[in-house]
Amino acid sequence: MMKKFVEGPWLYRILALFLALLLFGYVNLDEINTTRQTNNNDTQMLATRAETVKVPLQINADTDRYFITGYPQKVKVKLSGPNALVTSAVNTLNFRIIGDLTKLGTGDHTVKLKQTGINKDIKVSIEPKTIKVHIEHKVTKQFPVQVNVKKENLAAGYSIGNPKLSQDVVEVSGAKSAVNAVSQVVATVDPDEGTKKDINEEVLLQAIDRNGKALNVLISPQTVNVKILVQMSKKTLPISLEKTGEKSGYHYSLTTETKSVTVYGGQTALTSMTSFPVSVDLSTITASTTKTVKLALPDNIYESDPNTIKVTINVTPNTTSDSTDLVETPAENGAAQDASRVTDASSSSSSQSSSQASSSKSSGASTAAKQ
Repeated sequence: MMKKFVEGPWLYRILALFLALLLFGYVNLDEINTTRQTNNNDTQMLATRAETVKVPLQINADTDRYFITGYPQKVKVKLSGPNALVTSAVNTLNFRIIGDLTKLGTGDHTVKLKQTGINKDIKVSIEPKTIKVHIEHKVTKQFPVQVNVKKENLAAGYSIGNPKLSQDVVEVSGAKSAVNAVSQVVATVDPDEGTKKDINEEVLLQAIDRNGKALNVLISPQTVNVKILVQMSKKTLPISLEKTGEKSGYHYSLTTETKSVTVYGGQTALTSMTSFPVSVDLSTITASTTKTVKLALPDNIYESDPNTIKVTINVTPNTTSDSTDLVETPAENGAAQDASRVTDASSSSSSQSSSQASSSKSSGASTAAKQ
């Protein structure tokens, strides 16, 4: 019985029916999903949506004649309406917000903002709705570029050469009052801490007044390329030979063919130096010779060129006389003269006493005779 069923047509009929049912279910399930997705899409398309975006503000004005300040660069725009339209507007931003100043002159003005390019089925709300602007006559002047380098960031002992600019003079445009207040246009170079390498960078320019305050003006070009040579500070100094350790009994004279030396170091140390002292040790020198002396670097001096010099040392013995005992010294000569004066005074006094005694005797004899 089972064998007949398996070999008979009923098995194939049942399998065919089962496969037909599966195919029917698959086809209808796909249609159901498609219908659901279509319905969802239609629902989304018909739904409303609100979205807020920031967009650039477009100013319509005669910018060749006037300079306008006070308005924001961007404004907020709230879009409300059908989901599809709002989504398209947000994704493409194919609309503009405009402040129309074409009919305005100099002075302060309040301007209502308008939109263009947004579908009429979308509700638009702009924030702010109005802007305040200040309009002045526009002027243009030329200014040289001044380079300001933060030298405190350089490595110790290093200094900078003269800056080289891609453009030495730039144009400054803006409101007449602002341009007239410009004191200088500066390119501030801020090197890395401990910089030893040459500087080569693009620097943003800034216009400042006498107090160093930045001004709201347009600079063309806005940047310049600055190249600065960074090197260790240097100074060329005459050499000053100094003797140390001279031996008694000898006379020394020093000469060198090297007349000057270039030293590198801190600017303050270099400024205080007027010559470079070279100390020559003579403690072991008793005959004329040539000696190579290494230059000793003072504080805050890091290198020298050259770092050694050759010094010629001439040595001559000191000579003394053997007959010094026969020569009267000034003190001995003075003492002899004083003794001579005492002797002469004593002789003179004795002579005077004898003369007075003789005179007294003669006078007495004469008196007696008269009596």
